[in-house]
Amino acid sequence: MDEQKFKAGDWVKEKNGTTGMSVVEYSVGGSGDGGRVKVKYKNEENEEVEGEFAEDELVPL
Repeated sequence: MDEQKFKAGDWVKEKNGTTGMSVVEYSVGGSGDGGRVKVKYKNEENEEVEGEFAEDELVPL
């Protein structure tokens, strides 16, 4: 079993993005799928929002 790439509290960003996000939760995909990462970040209006990305769409900061 592979070790998960991110854990709660890690700082990440999208591979081609600039917004830093904090990992809230990591969930493992089934049957060879990568994990899903739930993150929170502040949007342009400075409101805290949550989003979800595939593990391979994110890189650590």
